Amino acid sequence: MSAATRIRKLGFRRWYERQLIEAHASLVTAFLTAIVIIVCLDQFHWREGGVKPLAMLVLMVAGIALCQKTLTAYFKTLFHAEHFASQAVCGKCKTYGALEVQSCAAPGTAERDDWLTVRCRKCGHGWTIAADAAKPALDKARL
Repeated sequence: MSAATRIRKLGFRRWYERQLIEAHASLVTAFLTAIVIIVCLDQFHWREGGVKPLAMLVLMVAGIALCQKTLTAYFKTLFHAEHFASQAVCGKCKTYGALEVQSCAAPGTAERDDWLTVRCRKCGHGWTIAADAAKPALDKARL
């Protein structure tokens, strides 16, 4: 589901809150995974016989992959939410987050999800939010 659809359904403030919760859940997952990696590293010994060293090694590699994936998800979600939040202030009455999505396209363009045309619920002032401007920052978040 696109950001525009979710903002239209939930409202901006609830959408933003859920994005922050989702981002921080990814951060907590990455932190707990890092703890598992450290514990496995502490318990890892090649001299032990059996499958325990191999199991620890597999667990560490899987933990590193999961940690990298969840940290990337954290930064992507956080940058995406902050990008929208920085543009969610009405230029006329300076109200934050009281917006309603009118359409998902810039004026005079085909229907796309790169732009959101929004309107202030308080004063009715309209403006566009560039959703694609967050993509360079999201690409930098790749670890």
